[in-house]
Amino acid sequence: MMIDEAVLGPVRIAWTRAVDDADLLDAVRMLGPSQRIRHDGMDAARARRFATGRRLLAALVPGIVSGAVRIESVCEHCGGDHGRPDAKGAPFAVSVSYAGDMVAAAAVALESASAVGIDIERRTSDVDASMSELARLFAPRTPPGLREWTEIEATVKADGRGLRIPPSDVAFGERSGMLLPGGRVVRVPGRDERIVVAPAAGPPGHIVSVAVVEAAPEAAPHPATHGTGRRATTR
Repeated sequence: MMIDEAVLGPVRIAWTRAVDDADLLDAVRMLGPSQRIRHDGMDAARARRFATGRRLLAALVPGIVSGAVRIESVCEHCGGDHGRPDAKGAPFAVSVSYAGDMVAAAAVALESASAVGIDIERRTSDVDASMSELARLFAPRTPPGLREWTEIEATVKADGRGLRIPPSDVAFGERSGMLLPGGRVVRVPGRDERIVVAPAAGPPGHIVSVAVVEAAPEAAPHPATHGTGRRATTR
């Protein structure tokens, strides 16, 4: 499995295409009991994407491969095993997103941000053109373009409530590169902490956005950096 990686401020990002290979089998073996039940209940394509996402997290978070860290996804709303991923036993916040068979993941140390959200979508010819299929969600406002939609999705994932937050209630504010290079502040109902969202590197033909929730005041700020790279995984 060839994994591409990038850095956006304190956030590490990884992406790859979901394919059946030995690395995917390793990823399935790393799943905890509840995650394995969830995986085994999916159809083949969804199970492949799910395991690929967990393999990406293993590339980003130390301790998953050894078993010292486990990924759980307990829903904060109902307790079901379908919530956002949580790296139990590691000081990292993580997130995963899917677009067809392309999978992207993000991880950030909790000293830099208290939560992270990533969203990946297939690129359209005009990423700023209003998406008519979202009209019902944003009426009476004009719906956003694809770029802004990925920023909204990343934001509500970082918040943790997902689309239980009406997308039209996500409000974009001033530009800020303090947490993420090229970022802008986003506000959502019911949260006082600042969220910053920014475009991120990703695979050709796709749009990626990353959002982070500011860390506790005593956490030290992380310098804003960015870059990309590629490496093959080893087992």
